[in-house]
Amino acid sequence: MADKIKKNPEEIRTEILNQLKNGPKTIAEIGEAINSNWLTIEKFLKELKDEGKITEVVSSPKMRVYRRTDDIAFYGLPFSEEIRNKSCSLLFAIANKWKVEKGIIPARTTLQKVAVELVETPGSNLSDIPVLRFHYGQTLAVMYNPLSECAPLKLDNNQQKSLSKLISEYDRKLSAYAKSKQYKKNGMELYKEKEDNISKSFLYFNDENVQKAEQGILRLSMIYPVELKKSFQLFDRLVYCSTNLLNLKNKEDRQQGFNKMREMFSLVWDAITTEYFFYDAEKHIRPEKKELFCQIRDNILNFKLASLISLMEDLESEVNSINPEEIEMPSDKESLEMRELFTEGIEGE
Repeated sequence: MADKIKKNPEEIRTEILNQLKNGPKTIAEIGEAINSNWLTIEKFLKELKDEGKITEVVSSPKMRVYRRTDDIAFYGLPFSEEIRNKSCSLLFAIANKWKVEKGIIPARTTLQKVAVELVETPGSNLSDIPVLRFHYGQTLAVMYNPLSECAPLKLDNNQQKSLSKLISEYDRKLSAYAKSKQYKKNGMELYKEKEDNISKSFLYFNDENVQKAEQGILRLSMIYPVELKKSFQLFDRLVYCSTNLLNLKNKEDRQQGFNKMREMFSLVWDAITTEYFFYDAEKHIRPEKKELFCQIRDNILNFKLASLISLMEDLESEVNSINPEEIEMPSDKESLEMRELFTEGIEGE
């Protein structure tokens, strides 16, 4: 007990922040690590939270967990220290080399795309760095923050050569280039369909884009990953709304439906790809941290889905109030084939 009393407040605050540097922890874990009692830890956690330096990620009768607000891991997930450090170090190595060779540091999205390519380069010896699917494609488990205290990874000669080639290839390229290249890989079919058809169709309203948007959403439903169970029902309801709102006879009503579907699709896509990220991330979480991971995942997904369900219910109410005579289903060959395939998919479930 004497050792605990000797520490001054600033030392305890610093020790708490240092403990959270490598991921979220419970009050008990922090107290044990810095040899301070529960009441003392809770007092300083509240102070740090009020100052915006930490945030509470799990709050339940059985578990209270905190993380630093500047945590480099996406959603503050409890990846191992090795995964965090090596992933961060690789991003810093790429950023530094890019600056030396081209005089700038690229956009963070491009930085992540190049990092993924380098990890997946045959013979790179970087396969222990996780690659995860997220909103705009594949990414590492951590974000790039130039203010992070992270030493660049020491790359060998082969890794340096591979990186130089990638920097030359991606320098001053638009993000669309990186996406189109990444989306051709196995496991990225959902992203390719969304990028090639749905996103482009939603750029502006005309009859051709309305038709392509509906067909794209139907195709997306046929390749929807079975592992994304939490977001599937929401997406299924989106398909129902799109087949009605995008086929209204009145052009002005159809345009309003088009705008609503564009906005709703963006929100649903965020939920889908968030679930994808957690699905991939879980494979890289140590067994002793699985419970914490599941708590964080469920909190974030449930919050996203709850807010979307309310919006979807409003949209469904609007769709259900439409007179069937106001809807004209397309009769062209491609649309009929798409609907037939979609119907067969539903009946086969």
